[in-house]
Amino acid sequence: MSDDDLSTLRLLRRDDEPPEVLDAALDRARTRFDAAAQAATVTAPGTGGAGPARTVPPVRPRRRFRPVLVAGAAVVLAGGLVASGIGITHWSSPAPAAAATLREAARAAADDRAPVGAFTKVVETERALGYATSDGEHYDEGYLAPTTSTTWVPADVSGTWVRETWSGPATTFYGGAAARKAAADDYATEAHRDGPRWERAVGGDFTVGELGGVRPGTLTAADIEGLPRDPDALVRRIEDAPRAVDTTDAEHVFDTVQELLRTGLVPADLRAAMYEALATLPGIVVTEEQASLDGRVGTAVGLPARTGGERQDVIIDRTSGTYLGERTVQTQRNGSIPAGTLIDSVSVRVLPVDDQP
Repeated sequence: MSDDDLSTLRLLRRDDEPPEVLDAALDRARTRFDAAAQAATVTAPGTGGAGPARTVPPVRPRRRFRPVLVAGAAVVLAGGLVASGIGITHWSSPAPAAAATLREAARAAADDRAPVGAFTKVVETERALGYATSDGEHYDEGYLAPTTSTTWVPADVSGTWVRETWSGPATTFYGGAAARKAAADDYATEAHRDGPRWERAVGGDFTVGELGGVRPGTLTAADIEGLPRDPDALVRRIEDAPRAVDTTDAEHVFDTVQELLRTGLVPADLRAAMYEALATLPGIVVTEEQASLDGRVGTAVGLPARTGGERQDVIIDRTSGTYLGERTVQTQRNGSIPAGTLIDSVSVRVLPVDDQP
């Protein structure tokens, strides 16, 4: 029995669950059962159908994380300190405040009549935490460094995208000399620290360096137009896509929705469906009613990690349905880095334009 099946059973035992939450959980459990039954009938090749049945496992890439890439042996990726422990998932039902917030935002998004242009200009303002070691053994210091990228995306996303990226020096330090030295070393290696880096790529296939490419089947901007606008169908479509190893359905849906919203290319009707889909996820909670992100304030809705070491939030304006951005928060103290520190935050601003550089 999977973690998601256990979650479904827990929901059924509660008396205070909204009917739509139970219906969604049961439907997803039924879909998983049907898929597993069908997979169990696949026979081993070369047996002529007489061999033992086997289950064909799905392709499951590692869960994506976007820490700053750093230079020098004294610094590591922020994601490297987060364990991917395996265990029983103790999700609760969607908190009423979270479900209400998401459904209010969904209604507002559905009414959105924002203008469109020949291109969409997407500005991402990101701050990412780099880690440093004070004793050569424990990565217990850190620093936040900003990066701003502006992307011009054509209406036909298969066309040529243009991106400008600018990196800045670290702005916040946790710890002492080790953090400051690591930040200085990292900034010194940035190829575009003295001026912006310009890239052009067909279909937005920019160079991603050490992070590697996208696994086959992973949902990307090219899939946005064809995604279902019905929330239940959308959840099932996302669940069918490749996922990180040991990721539950709730985590996979949350991560995928977060990634697609970050592109700035999700139209109003699909954005509404995404908010409705998030509202059905067990474990979803409002983490901050007034969350500030790059000068804008919205409601932070999050899904705590099973390990308890971090929490991912999406930040939305519930009155307009606008997606403001996302953040990952460290929930436990690590040396000089206190609980509540941002591991990564991204503010997203979208503007229709008539041309690109």
